[in-house]
Amino acid sequence: MSIAMKMKNDYILTQEIVQGERRTDSGLIIPEEKYNRVALVIEAADNLEVKKGDQIVKTIGKGTEYTFEGDKFEILHINHVLAVIEEDGTETTSA
Repeated sequence: MSIAMKMKNDYILTQEIVQGERRTDSGLIIPEEKYNRVALVIEAADNLEVKKGDQIVKTIGKGTEYTFEGDKFEILHINHVLAVIEEDGTETTSA
């Protein structure tokens, strides 16, 4: 998804990645998390550690909710990004 919006002052536009119930290889059921901390970066200000398309781990309740054409987004400052999830599934903390 792309929005014609240019982020400024170290802010990013994110959208929650819904993570449902999971099952381990041994059959254990891991319930859905009460608070979702994983989000997809939709737009980012220039020269940031994150870029459009990155999956991040973020703080809860620190952003500004924004609705555009019925879709919910959150605008966050880069300081509220705790980690970037690498493609191999590992997390790296931001400096």
